[in-house]
Amino acid sequence: MSLLVETFAVGPLNNNLYLLRAEGGDELIVVDPSLESDAARERVHQLHDEARLAAVWNTHAHFDHIYDNATWQREWDVPIWMHPDDRFWVERLREQSLWLGFPAPAVVFPNHPFQDGQVVHIGEIEAQVLCVPGHSPGSVAFWFPTESLCISGDVIFRGSVGRTDLPGCSTPQLMNSIRRLVQMLPPETRLLPGHGEATTLAEELRSNPFLQDLEAGDS
Repeated sequence: MSLLVETFAVGPLNNNLYLLRAEGGDELIVVDPSLESDAARERVHQLHDEARLAAVWNTHAHFDHIYDNATWQREWDVPIWMHPDDRFWVERLREQSLWLGFPAPAVVFPNHPFQDGQVVHIGEIEAQVLCVPGHSPGSVAFWFPTESLCISGDVIFRGSVGRTDLPGCSTPQLMNSIRRLVQMLPPETRLLPGHGEATTLAEELRSNPFLQDLEAGDS
């Protein structure tokens, strides 16, 4: 059984929304339902006879990653998972949106907390939740060992890393989080970021200027 990943680049900030399911499984997970996620929602409706939406997973709570949480929860009555350290940003979702010129969305609070090291499942496929603060206090990544794949949120991008100039951000924390990923994940790990193109840890170690002083681990 392998993990099927569908990627939707949505909204004016080109957010990556991911639909995940195990091959042959009947469960769907949506990761980071951002602005203008209609195409992804339509895809869930198309898959209705094969799989049901089971949960929303958020890598963090900056507005562009949780903007459509309420829409998805209202439509499918599913739980929302997020690390509790990002509640500050959920409480300020409307202000975040208005400040950047977007209509204020409905606000829903997560009802399931992620914890570091927690194992979550999509069918029979396991993912480990990794706390990777720095871009936000509650940023998490999802590591799928059997797939050699990590959904990294806004921690690492192709050629760059997450910004640290917002409240609750920390450059030292972010670099410690990246160092943790580099030491923990195999170099061939595929990284699916919150924005932009997919990459691999090996490629970022080779070419990303922010990772030049870090060394990959053996496992």
